[in-house]
Amino acid sequence: MIPILSALLGVAGGTVAALSLYLLTLAAVAGVHRNHNPPEMKAPRSRLHVLVPAHDEEQLVARCVASLLKQTYPGELYSVSVIADNCTDETAPRAEAAGAQVMVRDELDARGKGRALRWAMDQLLAEPNPPDAVVVVDADSVADPGLLAGLEAELAAGHQAVQGDYVVLSDSASPKLDLVAAGFLLFHRVRFSGRAALGLAASLVGNGMLFSRSLLQDHPWDAFTGVEDLEYTIRLRMAGVRPRFAAGAIVSGPLPATRAGASRQRLRWEGGRFHVVRTWLWPLVRASVSRPDVGLADAALDLATPPLGLLAMAALGGAAVAAVAVSAKAVPLWVLAPWAVALVSIPAFVVIGLKAAGAPRSTYLALLGAPRFLGFKLLTYLRLLRGFDALRWDRSDRHGSEAAPAMGRFTIAGVPLDPVDMTEAVSRLRAAIGGRQLFHVSTINLDFMARAQSDPQVRRIFHRSDLNLADGAPVVWVGRLLGAKVPERVTGADLVPAFMKESAEMGARVFLLGGEGGVAAEAADRLMAQYPALVVAGTYEPPRASIEDMNNDEILARIDEARPDVLLVALGHPKQERWIDMHRERLPVSVAMGVGCVFDLIAGRTRRAPRWMQVAGLEWFYRLVQEPRRLFGRYLKDAAWLVPIGVAALRERLAHRRVAEPA
Repeated sequence: MIPILSALLGVAGGTVAALSLYLLTLAAVAGVHRNHNPPEMKAPRSRLHVLVPAHDEEQLVARCVASLLKQTYPGELYSVSVIADNCTDETAPRAEAAGAQVMVRDELDARGKGRALRWAMDQLLAEPNPPDAVVVVDADSVADPGLLAGLEAELAAGHQAVQGDYVVLSDSASPKLDLVAAGFLLFHRVRFSGRAALGLAASLVGNGMLFSRSLLQDHPWDAFTGVEDLEYTIRLRMAGVRPRFAAGAIVSGPLPATRAGASRQRLRWEGGRFHVVRTWLWPLVRASVSRPDVGLADAALDLATPPLGLLAMAALGGAAVAAVAVSAKAVPLWVLAPWAVALVSIPAFVVIGLKAAGAPRSTYLALLGAPRFLGFKLLTYLRLLRGFDALRWDRSDRHGSEAAPAMGRFTIAGVPLDPVDMTEAVSRLRAAIGGRQLFHVSTINLDFMARAQSDPQVRRIFHRSDLNLADGAPVVWVGRLLGAKVPERVTGADLVPAFMKESAEMGARVFLLGGEGGVAAEAADRLMAQYPALVVAGTYEPPRASIEDMNNDEILARIDEARPDVLLVALGHPKQERWIDMHRERLPVSVAMGVGCVFDLIAGRTRRAPRWMQVAGLEWFYRLVQEPRRLFGRYLKDAAWLVPIGVAALRERLAHRRVAEPA
């Protein structure tokens, strides 16, 4: 027997068992008090002001505002303001059209939800007749009609900080969605309900929160990390304020739209939580001893309780180690006892908690996917070991818009194009990362368009592409002649570096396919030097051959082994577009883009035209001077196509105008 090992395993097992029993107790109490009576709903008298922090939320903000304007709360006692925080889209006009007041904030050096809230709260409290309380609802959420009434009932009962019941908004059922929804129910509804029944405080979760005017005056919002809600909770607990859970005040929010978005959200939540634990746990413990204050001790216990996934992994790993040690007779049998308690308590907490939360039957079936979910959580914790910036701000991905087909898509001579600028193009690519279906991007210049006139296969590929960008100046000119609002030329040479920067920030993996003479590897080295966080999962330059004669199985095997999110294909047009389209069902990537000579440009083997020539639409002339033999014939053929394409576009515009004119 090894006494030290026995003591270590015994203490660790006892700690994990105690935390597991703590959660099980909360679930049991929540089940017993499932139908407990909320505070008496008296006629509301408090004036509320709802703040909706929104950064580039044009797709969802109107839905949120509409739900807030349909509250059962008396309309004369509340108002709704959307904080258009450093927006680059139509968030402000859409919020105003939906019926909200709009507060426009332009402070690019102070981004983030926490800073937007402080800015807006300061303005509200400085008004001659400030509201009695401020409510915070996220712009992507939908408020239950009784949200404000439920929050105000707790305010009237004497609670200065109130947290509503935040659940997952589900537009479609899926096992993955049900599993995440189960986690929300267990953390928000079960733990908070159990604690409320025991007279304990809740934690703020960032959505569906209420703060009294006096509270904000005494304790101004001063939390600006990625988990500003938890940070502000701890500051309030240190000041003796106990947030109250309002079970009947429900607000629903969507999950991230993409796998990469969900990964970033987990990283932000878990990394931010560890930052708060590291920063505040010891001060809480120390303050609870020096005062002494049972409320602070409770706050320390709740903060020290790890997320359910981490607790489950600790229980499984500890039990395995203890079992091996017992079998090797290194420790006595009793060491297994606390680990066994934890292994029983955790699933009991889940089952009893879901029953107490009123979870649908599909949620229980979704628990079969828990091992895979724990695997994703483990990867998140491993990533955290590389470091985490708690002050970093990331906008969450949204469902339903950015990776969808473009609005306002138009055609030039049968070739569809999307009238977007660089910012919108990068945004759509970012949103597509992590999607299950391939998002094919084509950058279309005049040569591509001319080839589509004589090659029906190329034209069909462009119709199947998810995003077609106007790469050439003539394409922009013809588009505008057609009457389309083409904002600017979006070249592959500009888009790829911008997208690589976003990919680096997201932790996406990139594969470079194509090129000759080592240019792919050289371009990869330069990209990683420029964006140190970029993960280039692999490069490969296949031997020259026709598409049918290429070593396609080997290429696909290399890509599959590298597990990239993004594939850049530099095989030349139309070969690269055909190759992507031919293998789109087998490509294990989220985004694929044909990039032509971009590898050569990134590697420095080819130079771009001066900026003034790019802006003037004369980059083609610069390239012609550089490579007259290769490009003269092609440009001459393209110019011959430009006249009929332009004439066809002009005729189409005139025809639409005649149809629109009244008889």
